[in-house]
Amino acid sequence: MTALALSSLSREELRRWLEGLGHPAYRADQIRRHLLRAGEVGFGSMSDLPLQLRTELEESAAWSTLAVLAATSADRGLTEKLLLRTGAGHELEAVMIAHPARDGSRGRRTVCVSSQAGCAIGCVFCATGRLGLRANLTAAEIVDQVLEAARRWDAQGLGRPTNVVLMGMGEPLQNYHQVVLAIRLLHEWGISGRQVVLSTSGLVPEIMQLAKEGLGVRLAISLHATEDQLRDRLVPINRRFPIASLLEAARKYAAASGRRVTLEYVLIRGVNDTPAAARSLGEMAATVRGHVNLIPMNPIPGSDLRAPSAAACREFASLVGPRATIRHSRGDRATAACGQLRASLAPEPRREARILARELALVDSPTGPPE
Repeated sequence: MTALALSSLSREELRRWLEGLGHPAYRADQIRRHLLRAGEVGFGSMSDLPLQLRTELEESAAWSTLAVLAATSADRGLTEKLLLRTGAGHELEAVMIAHPARDGSRGRRTVCVSSQAGCAIGCVFCATGRLGLRANLTAAEIVDQVLEAARRWDAQGLGRPTNVVLMGMGEPLQNYHQVVLAIRLLHEWGISGRQVVLSTSGLVPEIMQLAKEGLGVRLAISLHATEDQLRDRLVPINRRFPIASLLEAARKYAAASGRRVTLEYVLIRGVNDTPAAARSLGEMAATVRGHVNLIPMNPIPGSDLRAPSAAACREFASLVGPRATIRHSRGDRATAACGQLRASLAPEPRREARILARELALVDSPTGPPE
């Protein structure tokens, strides 16, 4: 018999399940509090529950759908990357990013979660795309990434997660129903829609459907080019949903949700960093009344693509205009930064990645055969 994943249940569903076992509904809140606490590793430690209930939980429920295989840290411990494995054996990564309080502002704790193991989109600047799609994650497996982060931060005395970004491995909108369910479940764990950012490479029909869900999440569009010919090469899904249709979907999502849309733009030296691209990007941001996040490309194994210099990034941002900011990625030393997630124990297809970049004419071919 498959164990029931507690993280797949809403509070009301957990209450009904407990009542079906003959236990009072208030036990649900006790169980949920334990799932957030540091040092909790199983139902046996829930000493405020009767022995009979603890036994029933051990026999029929799952404490977590994920096993932690490894953890690496960077930024003096403020960034931590978790390598996780599902019950089916699929590996994925999640990143914990702590922003300490300063200058009167409250500290933030952001969990970057994966929605898939691997990814089918194949963006040439992203390590996850080298893996291909291994599996869609369940809503419980998405929520359990957040709960694992909560326990780890609780152990450090930092408090619960304050923000969740669906920017880890995978294209969230290709796993639409499980992602939407996970967001609804996270609402019950205290993560409101305005605290959730969903990043998509641009699945237009799913963006339009998301606008009808009433979740209130913030949408981030992985744009990375301002004309279709280049974006076809950088983000292959553009061949199905070109830039004009994507921007129209972004405008409609912003109108329906009341949330500002973000245009994400990975800056790649000699590829998409021209002055003309900067000016065009500024115009696009104005049409959707959105903001631009400029992300200097983080290095990934097997790719010769690189970020422009810091000065060139600043110049590009100035040409985009006041709607642009440069986002300096956290965790690059732990391969936990934007575009670097790849489930670290999986083999890296270095040769194929370099061949792909050269075939797309994004880097110069060196003398001699590829590595």
